[in-house]
Amino acid sequence: MPLLFYKHPAPGTSFGLWHITEDEAFFREDLPLSSEEEQEFAQFKGIRRMEWLAGRWLLHKLTGEEHRLAMGKNTFAKPFFIHHPEKHCSLSHSHGIVGAFLSDHVCGCDVQVLVKKIEKIAYKFIGKEEQAFLDSIPEEYQFDLLHIFWTAKESLYKTYGLKELDFREHLYLEPFEWNGKTGKTIGRIEKNDFQQRYELVFTKYQSEDAPDLIWTICQEMG
Repeated sequence: MPLLFYKHPAPGTSFGLWHITEDEAFFREDLPLSSEEEQEFAQFKGIRRMEWLAGRWLLHKLTGEEHRLAMGKNTFAKPFFIHHPEKHCSLSHSHGIVGAFLSDHVCGCDVQVLVKKIEKIAYKFIGKEEQAFLDSIPEEYQFDLLHIFWTAKESLYKTYGLKELDFREHLYLEPFEWNGKTGKTIGRIEKNDFQQRYELVFTKYQSEDAPDLIWTICQEMG
C-alpha cells in the first residue's frame, strides 16, 4: 500500500501523501467523476494524468465519506466541495507523489521532491529580507530551506486562490527555526488593501519508499 502517511498536522485538519505505483484502473474504480471532471481529466497525459486521479482519490479517502463528495473549481481553478462549503481542501503533486489536505479553514498545501533546480530559480521567490535570513542559516540546511520557502509560498498562493500574486512582492514568511526535520511559521499575504496572516507547518519527508521531499500546509488564522 503506497500511502506514505496520513496525519492531523493541526486541529481540524487531515493531510496525506500517496506515492503512485498503481495503474489508472485502481483509482477509477472508486472515483466517480462528474462530466466536467471527465473533460478536464481527458486533457492530461502520462504521469500528470495519474497525479490528477490519485490526488482526488486520496482527498476522498481523507473525508471518510462512503460516497465521494461532489467537487468543483472556481474561476481561478481552486478546488472546492460543491455542497459542503464548511470543508476546505487543497491538492498538490510532484514527481509521482500527491498530497491532499482537508481543513476546517481556508487552506492550501504543496509537495515538492528535492531537486537541484530550486537553486537556479530561487531569485524568483526569495525576497531581500528572506535572503538575509537564509544567509544566517548554516549552509547544510539552506537547500532544504529553499524548498520550504517554495512550498510555503505555493501553499499561500493556493490558499489565497485568486492568482495574480508575485512570490517576492506579495508573499512573506517570518523567520523560523529549522531542525532538519520539521518547523512552523507565520506567512503573510500583502497586496494592495488585502492583508492576511496564515499558519504554516512544514516537514522534510525521508523514506526508502519515496524520494526525499518537503511538504507544507497552510491555513488562514482565525
